[in-house]
This record gives sequence, C-alpha cells and structure tokens, in this order.
Amino acid sequence: MLIYIYLFAFGLGGVILIGSILVGDKDTGGDGGDGGTQAEHFDPGVGEAHGAVAGLFTAFFSLRFWMFFLAFFGLTGLVLDGLDLVDSPTVALVAAIGMGLLTGLGTVAVFRSLSHSETSTAASAADYIGRSGRVLVGFGAGDLGKVRLTLKGTTVDVLATTEEERGFASGEEALVIAMNDTTAVVARATGV
Repeated sequence: MLIYIYLFAFGLGGVILIGSILVGDKDTGGDGGDGGTQAEHFDPGVGEAHGAVAGLFTAFFSLRFWMFFLAFFGLTGLVLDGLDLVDSPTVALVAAIGMGLLTGLGTVAVFRSLSHSETSTAASAADYIGRSGRVLVGFGAGDLGKVRLTLKGTTVDVLATTEEERGFASGEEALVIAMNDTTAVVARATGV
C-alpha cells in the first residue's frame, strides 16, 4: 500500500517541480498589476523577516516546500521500500518523511537566503553618493566624462560631470556628490 503513496507523491511532486522549471519566472498575475516576484509566488513568507522558529512554520505554507517534499518523499520511499533496501516498511516511511522534510525545508531556506542577499538588489542613487573612483574619460565643467566606481562589490562605470571650474584628467580621483538620473556629479576629494 505504501508503494502507491510513494509513487503518487513522487509523480505529483515531480510534475509540479518540472512545471515550475518550465514556467520559470513568467508573471502569473492576470490582472495587469504587479504580480510580485517568483519567490513570492512560490514562497509567500519570502519577503518578510522571520525568526528561525516562525520561518520554520511558514515554510509549510510554501508551494516550493511541498513540491520538494513530495518529490523527495516519494523518491526515497520508492527506492528504499520498492527495492527492498530496508527490512521494515516503517523504517522506509520514517526515512522518506525525513528526506522530504530535509529537502523541503532546506530548499525554502536557501531561496529565502538568496532573496535577501545584498547582491540581488540593484544599486540606488543614494548608493553612489560619497563613493570615490578613478576618472576614465577626462572632462571639464559642464562636459561629460566617465568615472569607474566600486559599488556593492562590483565595478561600475558611470557618466560624470562637474560644477568645478577645474576639470578632471584621466586617472584622477573623483568623489560623487550627487546623482542626476544616470549621471554622477563629482567633485575633488578633500586634500587633492
């Protein structure tokens, strides 16, 4: 009897898992509004701050948890019980439940961690202000040049202009004091 439960769980979990891979992050909202991120569709608690215990309980409301739980619960049960690798069906059932919980909770934890990662957020204009970088293309007052900055661990080249009378030559250091859309307004760093 348990073999049919394992087979059903593996089939259902596998179909949902393969379907989520094929669908990817396409918007599922049909109302034309903001459908949210893919992480929010599969894991409703992904955008919220949770403690360890609260995060554990909210994982059970996640579609991502259930698809991984079902797939690995079914697969483990099929392998252990179907191939008679263990003597008792109870041992196979406990191992299958344990593997399902482990993979389901582990997957939810990994995706939550990735969604809160600093590298997944784009830099805002405020992140540029106060950063200094090297001038790549020299420019004068009112002209456009280019400055290379290191921002959130990534090297970024931005268009730059200055309001200072003395321009910037290639290789000089410039300090971003403001952002106008995608153009940095720079000045000389103190002591230069």
